[in-house]
Amino acid sequence: MARKIFIGELSVTTTETTLGAAFDGFGTIVSLSIDPTPMGHIEYTTDAAGDAAIAAMDGATLDGSVITVGEER
Repeated sequence: MARKIFIGELSVTTTETTLGAAFDGFGTIVSLSIDPTPMGHIEYTTDAAGDAAIAAMDGATLDGSVITVGEER
């Protein structure tokens, strides 16, 4: 099963490249995007990869911003 996660509170300087670099260590990324909010959206190939990313990155600092990470609903 694939797991989709969101990344909130992104810095306006965060790019898809830097977001991908921060999250690719948790598993294979199927898709990645940043919307104008700016909020990131990542889909992993497995639930375990998404769960690991949420556990490790929620509350982490990326490009100077403390980010929130959770499961897409």
